[in-house]
Amino acid sequence: MCSPSLAGALTALLLASTPAASPPAPASSASDVSAKSRPRVTEQLPLPPDFTIPNGIAHAVDGTLYVGSVADGRVLRRAPGGAWTELFPGSEQVFSATSLRLDAPRNLLWGTSPDAMGLLRPKGTMGGRRHARIFALDARTGALRKLVHLPEGALGNDLTVAPDGGLYVTDSARASVLYLRPGGEHLETWVTDPRFKAQGTGMSAVGPAGIALAADGRTLAVNTYGPGRLFLIHPGASSDAPPRVTEVELPRRLENPDGMRFAPDGRLLLVEGSIQSGDGRLIRVEVLGKTQGPRTLEVLASELESPVNLTVSDEGMVWVTEARLRDRLLKGTSVPLPETFWVASVPLSR
Repeated sequence: MCSPSLAGALTALLLASTPAASPPAPASSASDVSAKSRPRVTEQLPLPPDFTIPNGIAHAVDGTLYVGSVADGRVLRRAPGGAWTELFPGSEQVFSATSLRLDAPRNLLWGTSPDAMGLLRPKGTMGGRRHARIFALDARTGALRKLVHLPEGALGNDLTVAPDGGLYVTDSARASVLYLRPGGEHLETWVTDPRFKAQGTGMSAVGPAGIALAADGRTLAVNTYGPGRLFLIHPGASSDAPPRVTEVELPRRLENPDGMRFAPDGRLLLVEGSIQSGDGRLIRVEVLGKTQGPRTLEVLASELESPVNLTVSDEGMVWVTEARLRDRLLKGTSVPLPETFWVASVPLSR
């Protein structure tokens, strides 16, 4: 379970047949502001009946949503007020979509594609798909524009797009963040830090998961799924200086943090998969200010079902994908998948 065949947070969910240790989630404190039961989930957008295990999600400025399936690599598109239509059917090259991010200036929809479902085969074999990869679709037509394999032993979990078109990708297996230069063909290791490492089995073995780029286009936030830690990665003082990693002090360890995005006001949004407690949450936290001591964790929504990723509009609407996989983790992969899946929406408060 702790080998490089873990494909990030959701892969660990698919692999596990018994619950594994997760960092405990202590009771709320003065710095952990809880919400009432799911107070601000105002709408659930049902997904088509044959579309399962949503994960990657992105949006365009006009409110168009894109959602990817980890089960088969399909990508759906939905215009505001419209119906879901298929943008991309999945393929032998793109067989899962655990992250989606839109590079609007270049009309590219980027995603990560680890062989998550292959690990459900007998003895967890990978079915010949040895390499995780990232991909780019034409955001209008769905045509596959680019495919880049990750380095040997790496497993891409989440990604974010820089203003110049470069990509940062979390490597859950090697405790690193990878970088693809604009127009590049090969990913390189951008930063590795011993604090990113995860130890143990099952969920505890999953390292870097969610990643988000701040409005300055240079500062990154990265979390670790198993250990439940949160970090900022600052650019070096000069072009040839290495990035600097600092840990964000929190009132408690996060419970299986996953997808993240910075909100329009500069605060960080993240989801907690909460496998142990079952109380999936959408969290808001100020990480860029100069506040001393633990940062307040504000719970915007709770009782989410295995939330895995999110996107947020400039108007302050958050859309969250719920993978609904906790029963499979606790009871084994013989448990059938739920019959329905959806995207939840949460309006941000001031």
